[in-house]
Amino acid sequence: MELGGIGVFLFIVAMAAVIQTVTGFAMGLIIVALTTALGLLPILESAAIISILSMVNTVLVLQSTPQRFDPRLFGWVVLGLVPSLIMGFLLLDAFSAVLESALKIVLGVMVIVAGVVMMLSPEPWSERSSNGSALAVGFLGGFFGGIYSAAGAPIAFFLYRQPVAVAVIRLTLLAVFFVSTFSRAVIGAYFDHFTEAVVLKTALALPVVIIVSVVMQPTLARISDIFVRRLVFLILQAVGLWLIIEPWISA
Repeated sequence: MELGGIGVFLFIVAMAAVIQTVTGFAMGLIIVALTTALGLLPILESAAIISILSMVNTVLVLQSTPQRFDPRLFGWVVLGLVPSLIMGFLLLDAFSAVLESALKIVLGVMVIVAGVVMMLSPEPWSERSSNGSALAVGFLGGFFGGIYSAAGAPIAFFLYRQPVAVAVIRLTLLAVFFVSTFSRAVIGAYFDHFTEAVVLKTALALPVVIIVSVVMQPTLARISDIFVRRLVFLILQAVGLWLIIEPWISA
């Protein structure tokens, strides 16, 4: 990657860290979508980098927050997430080169749906969902987390419908993402996905994530959540559409 490309990559990382710090999710999705759409990184490489960056972001934000996450929601979502994350990772590892166009199209659809989900402000359900529902949602999110290191959209939509305080939901999301990204990083290391190029780019991006997550957090707390969601919605719709049509144009 040339110097200009590294600058664009670091800008994307900074923007994604801001979005996740404000909303509680979407860091991995933003990075993998934009780097793939711009041709900066292959999905295999960007997903490996995201697993470390997102893990650091979640740890820093959770450490700086005195509130606690919801242990019941967390436990059942994670129970479904981990097995499917392994499945998704193995699928990517085995077929990333063969299914590159298909992976881009699926990512594009997922990005568009995630953008719509971010704009929804659904009323919480009157009762908490069953443990089985949390398990199923975790399984769905984990599969995409294994492939793209971006498990957020289905899990975020499900958790924000629960009759639980928004601050607790946000922390629960971050705790789930820590498990997701930590698990994926361990599996990625075992399968030698952390090449010299991945380690270098991760090292360059980590200070950006730390600055955004720690130094800028008091400032970011004053940013309107709905403003960030609208901005992300527009970005995700454009990026998602490009990811869907680009393989057909290049064919």
